Amino acid sequence: MSDFEPLIENYLADLRSGKAVEVSWGGQSWLVADASIQAPLQPEVLENLSRRARLRPPVLLMADERQFLELVSAYDPDDTARLERGDCLPMSGLLGIREDWLSADYSAPCSMVQDRLLFTLIKRLRQPLVAFKPEPVPDQQGTDAYA
Repeated sequence: MSDFEPLIENYLADLRSGKAVEVSWGGQSWLVADASIQAPLQPEVLENLSRRARLRPPVLLMADERQFLELVSAYDPDDTARLERGDCLPMSGLLGIREDWLSADYSAPCSMVQDRLLFTLIKRLRQPLVAFKPEPVPDQQGTDAYA
């Protein structure tokens, strides 16, 4: 039996209980959480993620164009090609997303996931995820490097 299904179930249990989970995406380790405004995030998780969001904008991860269109109130069809390439797409008018994850103008980078693990999590959770890049950690020369 594959380890994939138990991994998905463990991640879903954590996400549903208000935790964030660490996943590998695009060659980096990201912290992801339920992006929904109804997500019952644990206070320490919300504080950690909000701090990260102030440092760098998080990326909203969606499984497919349909989910994206459900969340966007003003969609520009000319951006379809960018979405199909998997490019991040800044938009305004996202519905049902925590304001903590949106910039001052209520926009956020969005991406359709190509990763099987993330796609499965989003589909089973029935909500988009919000992803945070690793926090910078000072290296021995005093410059920022990313974990």
